[in-house]
Amino acid sequence: MRYRFKILPLLLLMLILHLMSCGTNTQLTDPNVNDSSDYAFGTDETFDVATWNLREFPWAGNATLDFLAQIIPQLHLDVIALQEINDQQPLLELVARLDHYSVVISQATTSYKLAYLYNTHTVHLTDCYTIFNSDSNPFPRPPHIAKFLWHGQQEVYLINNHLKAYGDNYIDESDPWDEEVRRRLACTKLDEYISTDLPDKKVILLGDMNDQIHEPREYNVFLPFIDKPEEYLFTTMNIAQNLNWQNASYPGMTSMIDHIFITNELFDAYELTGFYTRTLNIENMVGSWSTYSNSITDHRPVAARFQLISTKPDK
Repeated sequence: MRYRFKILPLLLLMLILHLMSCGTNTQLTDPNVNDSSDYAFGTDETFDVATWNLREFPWAGNATLDFLAQIIPQLHLDVIALQEINDQQPLLELVARLDHYSVVISQATTSYKLAYLYNTHTVHLTDCYTIFNSDSNPFPRPPHIAKFLWHGQQEVYLINNHLKAYGDNYIDESDPWDEEVRRRLACTKLDEYISTDLPDKKVILLGDMNDQIHEPREYNVFLPFIDKPEEYLFTTMNIAQNLNWQNASYPGMTSMIDHIFITNELFDAYELTGFYTRTLNIENMVGSWSTYSNSITDHRPVAARFQLISTKPDK
């Protein structure tokens, strides 16, 4: 991870606010705005990624596949990190129905698998592996790492996560199996791994993190990242701080538990998009939240955009 001594003014303001309070950030874009009448999030000029918990996929069998086969092409995403794949054969069948998409599925668990669905016209998968395979306390699902080459030019590492669920908003230091203790330990280990094994790499951590990033310090499990604002940025912080049912990734509890955060090698690429992250209201594509949650999942996808090729003039 590179340590930067020269940071653009707007980004510097964000980082200072992070230092002042673990749950603060500058509101750069309105997280409630739907920007278009269509549902295309991605663009031809940007690297567009999403995290999507598909709830014990396939939640409603063939109906789930039918909906997703219509939805996914319209999103124009380069990579989707998936969680809760319980049956991989239907996922392979889904991919067979999608033009120029492929999938790689983690085999580290027998259920609740992690996977990457990716557009083969825009990205090339060059490596894929899991880490912390024997460390089930912090990682009931070992993190799934994929290295992608975007348009043959830019290399980006994605780390797909599905951290321990549940808890009571209390960190019980006396109990190593306390849910918050386990999630905090996972964050500590991920930070250490990135610093040691992926220094100076463009890294995107994303997934169902099963906790909220804007909570008070006394029970915030993400402090290993939040306390290093010069190294990490939560692209989902603005949504978390302006949370409502419409933009929550987990509307059933009006909570933001699906996150995307990046290392400082991607700060500029994210700033060039106007710090663009959205919760995608896919339920509008199928008619209602009831139809969506009964047929697909109880989580909304969360997506972020990156301008990997600079459009700034040379200085």
